[in-house]
Formats: sequence, C-alpha cells, structure tokens
Amino acid sequence: MRIPFITQDEEKEDRRKTSKTENGSPEFQVVDKRQFLDLDSLDKEKVEEKPRYPAFVEELMARTAETERKFEEKKKQIDEEIARTRSRLETDYERRLELEKQKIIMPFLEVMDNLQRAIEATPQTGSVESLLEGVRMTAEQFRANLQSIGVEAIETLGKPFDPNSAQAVGRVQVKDPDHDGTVVEEIRTGYSMNGQLLRPAQVRVGHHE
Repeated sequence: MRIPFITQDEEKEDRRKTSKTENGSPEFQVVDKRQFLDLDSLDKEKVEEKPRYPAFVEELMARTAETERKFEEKKKQIDEEIARTRSRLETDYERRLELEKQKIIMPFLEVMDNLQRAIEATPQTGSVESLLEGVRMTAEQFRANLQSIGVEAIETLGKPFDPNSAQAVGRVQVKDPDHDGTVVEEIRTGYSMNGQLLRPAQVRVGHHE
C-alpha cells in the first residue's frame, strides 16, 4: 500500500514555476512531486506496541498468573492423592469386613455339620432320643458360638416386666399377688449384643386382681 504526501515547501516551489501564456494569462502546470510511503515495506515486527500497563503492574500480573498456575497444579495433585487414599481405605475396609464375616460364619458351619450328622444318624439308630440328644448338643454349641461374638439371651422369666428389654403380648391371671407384673411365660427369647438390645423378648405378664 502506497500513500502520497507533499510538503508545504514543495507546494510553494510549484507556484513560483507557474508560467504565463501568450495572452498574458497565467498558465498553471501541475508537477506531481508527491512522495509515496510504502506501508507494506515496513517491518511490522519492529513496531513497538505500547504496554497496556506500567512495567511493575505487568510484572505483578505475571507473578500472580504464575502463582495461580502453581496453585492449580498443587490442588490437582492433592485431589488425586485424596482420591487414591479414599480408594485404598475403601478397599482395606471391604477386605477387613469380609474377614470379619468369615470369622463370624465359620463357627456356625460347625453347628450345621452337627445338625447334618444328627439327621444322618437317626435312620441308623432308629431312636428319637438320640436325635433329640444330638439336637440339644447342637443347640448348646450354637449358643456358645453366639456368646463368643457377644450375643447373649435376656433372662426375663420370673422377673419383673421390663419394657426396655421385653414386649408384652398377653396377660395371665395369677393368684399370688407377688407375681403381679412379673413375667410368667416367655414366648420368644430376647437377645442383646455387647450390652445393646438386639431384639426384645416376647412374654406374658402376670396379673392379680
């Protein structure tokens, strides 16, 4: 791109060189002495752009941007480490839970084995008493296994009714006034585990008029 331009001195020189015609009228001659500026030849890379902000402000902005970049990188690393730690803890918890389940279940498999032996031995002996004895022994073993994990039966029979550990499902007329409000029949045994109520007992309570 070329842009013409002419100075004031050149314009005056053109006026002095103006000649007259034969009839005395001046004759104007136009001399094009314009110089053209080739903008395309300018090296655009050499044109210095004025800074938008003072130097100290730009330096401060650059430091701020660098600090933000480092912060984001550190935050990303911390988030990744937290995710790995959470995944590792969840995996460890699930593995320990499975091991605890196995510890609880294994003793009851022995109870199942004893019940199976008692059932298989009944046709050979032909005795109901032997079957009953085998079931009784298995029940004792089952109870012992429950106690090993903190499960115990709640004793309610012959004791005053306690709504915190038992549920009354009926009342029974009693002659002895001392038995009024006392558990006289246990329908279902209640259990506690490590001191916490696991399930309430179902009982019938004596009533004296």
